[in-house]
Formats: sequence, structure tokens, C-alpha cells
Amino acid sequence: MGESVSRDFLVREPKGTASAVPCGCRARRPALVMRIRIVPLTEDLLPATRDFNARLGSSAPFLLPERTGLKPSAAASAVSGISLTHYVALDDSTVRGGFLAMDQPAWVNGRLCRATNYQSILSEGIRDKEFGMVSVHMLKHIERSTPYAFMVGMGGLENSLPRLLKGAGWTLRPVPFFFRVANVRNFFREARNLRQSSYWQTAVRMASMTGAGWLAIRMLQARPFARSNGRGSLGVERVTGWGAWADDLWTRYRSRCSFAVLRDRPTLEQLYPFSERRLGVCLVCAKSHPIGWAAWLDTSMKNHKFFGSLRVATILDCVAAAEHAEAVARAVTAHIEASGPDLLVTNQAHGLWAQAFRRAGFLKAASNYLLATSKPLSAAITEGGGEGQVHLTRGDGDGRIHL
Repeated sequence: MGESVSRDFLVREPKGTASAVPCGCRARRPALVMRIRIVPLTEDLLPATRDFNARLGSSAPFLLPERTGLKPSAAASAVSGISLTHYVALDDSTVRGGFLAMDQPAWVNGRLCRATNYQSILSEGIRDKEFGMVSVHMLKHIERSTPYAFMVGMGGLENSLPRLLKGAGWTLRPVPFFFRVANVRNFFREARNLRQSSYWQTAVRMASMTGAGWLAIRMLQARPFARSNGRGSLGVERVTGWGAWADDLWTRYRSRCSFAVLRDRPTLEQLYPFSERRLGVCLVCAKSHPIGWAAWLDTSMKNHKFFGSLRVATILDCVAAAEHAEAVARAVTAHIEASGPDLLVTNQAHGLWAQAFRRAGFLKAASNYLLATSKPLSAAITEGGGEGQVHLTRGDGDGRIHL
């Protein structure tokens, strides 16, 4: 994707007091027309980017990068097909916004193609409403650049970016969130989302003291097991590298996906590099034959707005042949839980995995992790099997932020 000049113009009025005019009419102030260009971030644009960050300051949830070096390396990108490019929105020589484009191989409606995950979209409009149209210009560039565009995260549907995307005809849906409590006492003490009222504070405190909370959680999490088959003779092995088994499992699984970023070996080596200290990957085998894998992050939270200071294991991703999904989810859950986290969480868009983790004793809760898909991608998803066969997890895009 190269330079793009927006076809629309942002018109804003300069600040000041209008002059009086005859007949009580309001004076028309001269309009300043800005022509927005969307260009890759290069070294010569870094000073303007720093100025942009300084203007936004604490009003921004994040800032644009102030260097041009990006991972993965050029050599790695040549193997996996993943490319990362930061773009900025220029008004003459002034940066007014920017975003990251993560272009990657994908499986869409039964065929291999390219899809781009757009992340970290930031506009000066969050500081000054006069620049509110900058986001629209960036979105138009995105829609022209690739038919299969998507975004993840973004918080609640009421936030400004989801509302902009919905207004532009994109499809938005929350990616279901599931959790399993391993340490009930710590969970009731630290889970911030249970502290929204004095009633809940009292109830949580009493449940923690009397054991009622422990019993309720255990009963709810145990119910799915009564309807599930046993683990049998499955083996779970912690691995330190992606093997040929990853390609085999992906080939067997992909036919059940209407849309997914590839989970073949080269792509996995970039999505989940073993250099990540908190990353764990395990391979599940039946009679020494690989039937599935899972990747997770182990994080000791510190004053997290939802999880307090809990130790949280986030199951980022998993792949298995459809007939083994439930067994793999249960085996992985037992393996991770044995390592001592207080809480296990996961976001799973695919109906197969949503059901598998429910039967592995996970409970469902409200999700603020969204998936937005462009019109062409939404149509391809519908044709390829529908929303229930989208494989998208917390491992996609910037889903690991804050974990």
C-alpha cells in the first residue's frame, strides 16, 4: 500500500469572533481546506509525529510510534507473508493521525488470500472536534486498500471507532469471553468487575468468608463435565517450538473456518514467538498422535481494572480437528490450571471452541473485545459458513495488549 490522497476535503473554520453584518445575518467565516494524504511513516516524518503526540498528550489512550523499526524482520516476513506498516495522515506537513496495518495470509471462504488487520487508529479529533473527519479519511483509505479488512478490540460498541465503522456499513460483533476460576478466594477478593456497588461488595465479602462463593463457582464449573466424556489417555506436552504437526492440524481444521488468519507453521512462528517470556504452548496427543495445540499467556496482574492483582492465564489460541476440539479444550484447561493461576480466560469467536470451553468448565461473561469486518469480508464470511465459523481469538492483532 503506497501513498493515498483522500478524495474528500476536511473543511474547518478558524477560531475567532464573527464580524457583524447588516440585517442580523451571521457572518460567514473563511473556510480552511485541508487535503489529507495517507502515507507510510518514514524517518523524515518522525519530528511531525512527535509533535502530534505532544499535542495529544494525556488525552490519547496511546500514541503513534516515534521510530520506524517494526517486527517482524524482513527475513521473517518473507517466510510467513506477514508485513507491518505504520501509516500517518498528513495535512500538508502536519501529522493529524495514524494507524498500523498488519497484512497477513488468511483463509476466507475456502481459499487462501490476504487480509489486513488495522490497529491503533488514532486521530487528532479526540483532542479537537475540528479534526473529527480525519478518522473518516483514514477509514476511506483502508476500504480502498484491501477488500478483506478487519479490526479487533476497540472496547464497547458505544465507543467512537465502532460507531464510525457501523455507520460505514461494517459488521461488528463481540468475540465471546469465557472464564474459569481456579482460586475462588483470590478471585472474589480481586475481581474488580464485582465491585460496582455496595451490594456486590457485601455479597462478595460474605461469599468469600462463608464458603458459599466457593461452592457456587465449583457447581457452575462442574456442570458441563457431567455431560462430557472423560479425557481418556490424552497426553499434554509443553513444547518449545512449532513443528510440522502445526501444518497438519491446520490443514485438518481450516475447512471448518469461514474466515481465519492462517495458523500454519510459518505464520505461528510470527504470531506466537517462543522468545515471549510469558508464552506457553502445549501439544495434545492421543496415543502419541498430535490432535491439537493451545497457546497461552501467564500474567501476574498488578492493579488491573478488571482482574486486580490476580494471576491470569489467557488462552490465546487453539487448533484441532473438529472431532477433538472438546477433548483438547479439557486437556489444555487441566494442564494450565495445574500450573497455579487464579483465573483462566479466553475469547473464542468460533462456535466449535465456544462450546468446547463451555464443556471444559468455563463460564460466559460479557465481552468488550470486538471484531469488525469490512463489507466484502462480511459477505465472504456469510458465503463461507457464517459468523459461527470465524476463527478469531485474543491472539489476533493487538488482542494481547493489557494482558
